[in-house]
Amino acid sequence: MADTPAPAGALHRSRWLPDVRLGWETRNARWWWLGAAGALVVVAGAAMAVWGMFPVDLHEPTHFAGIMSPTCGLTRSVVAVFRGDLTLAWRYNPAGLLVAAVSVAFLVRLAAGWAMGRGPVLRVRPGRLGWIVLGLALVALEIRQQGQAELLMTTGL
Repeated sequence: MADTPAPAGALHRSRWLPDVRLGWETRNARWWWLGAAGALVVVAGAAMAVWGMFPVDLHEPTHFAGIMSPTCGLTRSVVAVFRGDLTLAWRYNPAGLLVAAVSVAFLVRLAAGWAMGRGPVLRVRPGRLGWIVLGLALVALEIRQQGQAELLMTTGL
C-alpha cells in the first residue's frame, strides 16, 4: 500500500501551495548570520530610539524626485517600533513592524541555539501561490508608500 502512486493532481497542487515546516536543528552555525542580522537591527533600532536617527542619508536617488519605494520609511518605522509607537511605525511603513518582530525572533533563536545547543528552524517554501501573494503585497506596499510621499519626504522622528 505504500507504493500506491499519488493522484495526478496532488503533485501539481504541491507546486502551488506553500509548505511550512517547524523543526529543530542541532547545528546552530548554519543559521548564525540570521541571528547576527537580527541583533544588528535590534541594537541599531534601540540606539536610534534612544539617541536619535543617524545623520546619514540612506535615500535612493528616486526618493528626491518624489518616487517612493516599498522600503521608504522602513528605518523610521523600525525606530518607532523600538520607541513603542506602533501607530507611527504603521504610518511610516507597515513592513517595519514585521522587520522588527522578525529581527527579535532571529536574535532569540540565536540565543536559544547557544544556550541549548540546538534551535528551532522554520522552513518556508512559498510555492507559486505564495510568490504571487508576496508580489501583490509588494505592489500594494509600493502604492501605499507612494500615497505617503509627503510624510516620507520629511526628515521625521
